[in-house]
Amino acid sequence: MVKKFAVDLYFDLISPYSFILFESLLARRSTWPMEVTLKPVALGHIMKASGNKPPAFAVPAKGPYMGRDVTRLARYYNIPLKFREDFLTIIQTKSSINADRLICAVQLAQPEKAEAVARALFRRFWVDRADIFEEKDFLEVLSACGVSDPSAIVSSISSEAVKGKMRENTDEAVESGCFGAPWTVLTLENGRKEKFFGSDRLHIIGHMMGQKFDGPLVASL
Repeated sequence: MVKKFAVDLYFDLISPYSFILFESLLARRSTWPMEVTLKPVALGHIMKASGNKPPAFAVPAKGPYMGRDVTRLARYYNIPLKFREDFLTIIQTKSSINADRLICAVQLAQPEKAEAVARALFRRFWVDRADIFEEKDFLEVLSACGVSDPSAIVSSISSEAVKGKMRENTDEAVESGCFGAPWTVLTLENGRKEKFFGSDRLHIIGHMMGQKFDGPLVASL
């Protein structure tokens, strides 16, 4: 049996680059020897802890560039992401923390549904351009994913168990040197951990596993 590499993917739903890596990395599980663990994090806390600032606030020119860059990457990877024109307003007025906690809640209660819920939340926000901030949004996603007792899952978002899981993921990421999302930690056979920021290091991740990066996804999602 081929030994699988441990890959921890730290992400926040509010990050378009996280959506790109989420899909492009998971699509390679059938060909790359890896076990991917999804770890939702509080990006705002990571930015604050690392002294990082959102791109549009740090350097104004980064905002327009980010829109073009995300659109270009989405085309390359055949991911139907549509960069939201209201993105800057959203990140100043809303928080994705409860949506990220929702994934943690599903991981604790019905782990077999967690990946589908994460994907549905990403697609709802970045493909359908719908909100992921209110209880009604969460109930719609959970029901569509076939999660049992959606109301109980939503209620558990504020529980200490769910908050603790999210906090643990976030602290773990910060301690490993994370300063933004997505953040990937690859554990090699000798136990050494290699860390990668962003969605554009798949070719290096594959190389370190002895695998060839075969370019964009063949089929559109």
